[in-house]
Amino acid sequence: MEEMEKKKKNMARRAHCLVLAYPLQGHINPMLQFSKLLEHEGVRITLVTTRFFSNNLKRVPPSIALETISDGFDLGGPPQDADSHKAYIDRFCEVGSESLAELLEKLGRSKDDHVDCVVYDSFFPWALDVAKRFETVAAVFLTQNMTVNSIYYHVHLGNLQVPLTQHEFSLPALPKLQLQDMPSFLLTYVEHPYYLDFFADQFSNMDKADWVLCNTFYELDKEVRVI
Repeated sequence: MEEMEKKKKNMARRAHCLVLAYPLQGHINPMLQFSKLLEHEGVRITLVTTRFFSNNLKRVPPSIALETISDGFDLGGPPQDADSHKAYIDRFCEVGSESLAELLEKLGRSKDDHVDCVVYDSFFPWALDVAKRFETVAAVFLTQNMTVNSIYYHVHLGNLQVPLTQHEFSLPALPKLQLQDMPSFLLTYVEHPYYLDFFADQFSNMDKADWVLCNTFYELDKEVRVI
């Protein structure tokens, strides 16, 4: 009888997915919508953001748990200028890695709360390393549209050299692009090289993720081909 009750309890346990979102509304929204879709399929969701940004979250459904980690700036948010943003990201990598590991360890102490999968914003490549330390399935989530993602990916591969010296561009799996079609951070690379490096670095270890998820639909990005 006791063994039967244990089997029933194990069968009733839902898969638990931890969703780590970058602390900006344009990143929180698509990951929250994705979380709702997962929840609709029976997945238990814990949404994770920074301690400071959690104060801005007003519309998280009560069925989605909310946890926070430290970015090293618990009394303030991400700075706007490039020099300060680099310091912020470097600090976030250091403190956030440790804080995320502590959260996974805390949740892992309970069989019911154990995390089965980490879905992390592509701006946090370090989150993949943390998830793998806990032998947890990891999925990277790209919040920007596929054309922009593809352009940054080609920068990462070295297929697109900056500063830009052309006015027309032919890149694999993309339609022909004009200079005005390019993301602004390619056009301002000389003045602010850090931002483009930041966007390209999101692909640094993406090949090691178990899943790559994209915030798009066919009608929006139908000219972008899978390669």
